[in-house]
Amino acid sequence: MEEIKINFDQKNGNADIYGQSMIFHCNHYNRTLQQVIEDADYLDLEKILVKSAAEVSYEQLTQAFKENTNLTFNQKLEFASNVFKFCGFGIIDFSEFNESGGKVIGKSSHYGLASKLNFGQRKNPAEYFDRGFILGAISAARGSLSGTLFSDDINITQEKSISLGQDYSEFNININNDSFAKKLEKRVDVPSRKFNTNVDEDLIVSTLAGMPLIGDEEGLIPAFGVYLTRMYADYYNKISYRFEKAITKVMGTYEIATELLVEAGHICGFNTFGGIMKSDEWKALILPMLENKEDWVHGIVAVVNAFGWGIWRVEELIPNEKLVIRAYSDYESVGYLRWFGNADHHISYLLTGGCAGLMNLIYYADITKGVDLSKESYYELFKDKNCFIGKQTKCLAMGDDYSEVVVTRA
Repeated sequence: MEEIKINFDQKNGNADIYGQSMIFHCNHYNRTLQQVIEDADYLDLEKILVKSAAEVSYEQLTQAFKENTNLTFNQKLEFASNVFKFCGFGIIDFSEFNESGGKVIGKSSHYGLASKLNFGQRKNPAEYFDRGFILGAISAARGSLSGTLFSDDINITQEKSISLGQDYSEFNININNDSFAKKLEKRVDVPSRKFNTNVDEDLIVSTLAGMPLIGDEEGLIPAFGVYLTRMYADYYNKISYRFEKAITKVMGTYEIATELLVEAGHICGFNTFGGIMKSDEWKALILPMLENKEDWVHGIVAVVNAFGWGIWRVEELIPNEKLVIRAYSDYESVGYLRWFGNADHHISYLLTGGCAGLMNLIYYADITKGVDLSKESYYELFKDKNCFIGKQTKCLAMGDDYSEVVVTRA
C-alpha cells in the first residue's frame, strides 16, 4: 500500500495531504465545536456535519486515487482506512462492505471517545465525522471506477455507537455528489519575526514537523497531554460557517454564532495550549529555551506554526497587558474564501479565542507555575471580569493581507 504523503510548507505554515490542508487540533476543540453545532438541534445537523466530512474526504481520496491508479475497489477502501487511522480519527473496517452495500465497523473513534467528556448523557451517536468520512471514501472509490462523482444515492445509518457506551460503532450502507467550489486562496509573503527572543522557532517547527504524530494501534494520536487529530482544515471551516449561516438565517444575526465559535476557541486555547505547555515534549524541547513569560508566548506561537494553521507572528507584546497576533494564511480565512467568497465581517474565530486563551494561561493563570486544566478551572478563569479577551481587527477573508487579533484585559 502506498505510503501516506505529508507536504509541510514551513514558509506558509501549511501541511498538505493529497490536496487537502491538514491541521492539528485536539479532542477538546473537536468535541466543543461539534457540541456547539449539536446544541442548535433545530438546524440540519446532517448537512452541516456529515456532508462537510464527506466532501473533504472525497476530494482528498479522489486525488490520492489519481496518484495510485492500480488500486482495486477494496484496496481503495483499505487506503481510506489507513488515512483515517494515520490522522488519529480511529479505526474503520470495510471488510464487510462491497460495491453493492453492507456494513462498516468503527473499532475505535476519536469523536466517539472525545464526546464522552461533554456534560450530560447523549441520546444520539456523536460520530458524525466518521459517517461523513465513510461516505466520502465510498464515493471516491466508486467515482474513480465508474466516472461518477459524489451523489445522493448512498444512504448510511448508524446502528451502534462508541459515544453511547458500546464497544464499537456499526454503520449500514445502502447503495449517491455535490459540485465543489473553485479554490480561492490569497497569500502574501510572511514577514520575519519582529522580536528577538530566547526561543529558536525554526528548530521547534522543524523538530515538531518531523515528529511521527500518526495514529497508533487504536488509530488515535495521544501527544502533548491531549488526543490530537490531523484534521481537514476545510472540515472545520465548512461546519463552522455553515453553522454560522444557518444561525443567521434563523436569528437574523451572525453575532450569536460568533460568540459560540469564539468560545470553542477559548476551550481549545485553554486545553490544547495548556496541555502542550505541561507536556513532556514541551519540557524536553522548549522549556530549556524559556527565561521569562514572554518567551513562553513565543514558544507556544512556534508550536502553532508547526500545526498547519498558517503562520502566526507576534506584532506587539506588553507583558500582562496586551498581545497583538498577526496570522498569515490563517486556515479559517483561506477556507472561507475558497468556499464562501469574501466575508463581510471578521470570521477567524479559533484565532480570536486561541489568542485570548494563550494570554490567560500565561499571564493570568500563570501556567509557568503549573495550572489545573479542569473544567472548573476553565470556567473560573474565563468568566472572571479580569480575564483577557480577544478582538479581531483585520481579516484576510475581508481583503486584508493578514488576520489580526488584539488581546487585552476585559
